[in-house]
Amino acid sequence: MTTDGSMPPIDVRYYYEDQDRHGNTRRYFRRRIPGSAKFRKVRLREKPDTPEFHEEFAAALAGRPFIRTGEKPPTPPPPKVVERSLRWLVQRYYKDSLEFRAYDEETKKVRRNILKSLCKEPVSEDDKREIGDLPCDMPEAAIVVMVRRKAESSINSANARLKAIRKLSEWAVAEKPPLMVKNVAKGIDLLKAPRTGGHHTFDVAEIEQYCERHPPGTKAWLALHLFLLFGQRISDVAKFGKQHIRRPDHVAAKLREIHPGRWLAFRQHKNRNRSPVDLVIPILPQLEEVLAISKQAGVLGDMTFLETEYGKPFTVKGLGNWFGDRCSEAKVPGRAHGLRKAGATISAQNGATPHQLMAIFGWKTLAQAELYTKAVQQQLMAGGAMNLLVFTPGGQP
Repeated sequence: MTTDGSMPPIDVRYYYEDQDRHGNTRRYFRRRIPGSAKFRKVRLREKPDTPEFHEEFAAALAGRPFIRTGEKPPTPPPPKVVERSLRWLVQRYYKDSLEFRAYDEETKKVRRNILKSLCKEPVSEDDKREIGDLPCDMPEAAIVVMVRRKAESSINSANARLKAIRKLSEWAVAEKPPLMVKNVAKGIDLLKAPRTGGHHTFDVAEIEQYCERHPPGTKAWLALHLFLLFGQRISDVAKFGKQHIRRPDHVAAKLREIHPGRWLAFRQHKNRNRSPVDLVIPILPQLEEVLAISKQAGVLGDMTFLETEYGKPFTVKGLGNWFGDRCSEAKVPGRAHGLRKAGATISAQNGATPHQLMAIFGWKTLAQAELYTKAVQQQLMAGGAMNLLVFTPGGQP
């Protein structure tokens, strides 16, 4: 705007008007594209001789979109996908891979996030090109660099990246015609994570301390007993509800002889599509009492035993975070998986065999169960033999 309040003149060389069939005037910015016989044409929709009109014309002159006051800038168009680039291959993988399309939504989301992060990562500090724009036939050395780069923050994340590249390459090589020459990622070993013992295993004192802070009738007390007395992963406990309960007359007679009460029947969430595990386990009298108290207190859900404060099912991550907060309130270490480990430890201490542990916890190999039984056997053998460790001053008798 000039000092006298009028609008500054526009460059009329690039201003053009015509009329539509109703007699309405249409206004345009029109300018020849340098080095071309074509023109760039932009419709001007603001009222002439207003600040908005001049801002719109200036935006057209500068070759940028016009954004009105208070409006959000338009979403930039997705990057142009170069054929036979890594990003191009990933998009084909999502669309054409039967194995990927058969994954459940949670697994698809994780795999997409891994590959999206990889494609958007810069090649190096000096080369700001995105990895997704490079050719999809990546050499082994380049994949090793990508994996090691991720390992700086997390070895598990680095291995997840390598597994995703392996699956992508495996599909691409098997396509007809092949989209990649060779699955070089297959020959790269996964990184070995340091042995930490995994999640902290709750001991009896910690369970009692938790229950002192979260007494019977609270949702937190219910959650602990569901994790401990079902002995299942958080991904399963988050989904348990009345639809999984089987009345005694709905199970085989042999099972009723073992346990005359109710049973829980379900398919484990982990590997449910690739290698499903179906379990039927008894609902212990202690847990039946927990369910009854929780129902009377109004904290027991229907289609899922554990519900949010809004009466909705927890997501697996949401339940894990919520239970972690309850542990912090009770000033005890560990998370939900630590109660599954505590259940396995207690079962082994009470004499459960490896095969019995496999039946309870849904493990497929003896090695997992023997981690617990061997620990108990060591304790029993040490307890029975410790009296042999004696020292007599002056030598043995």
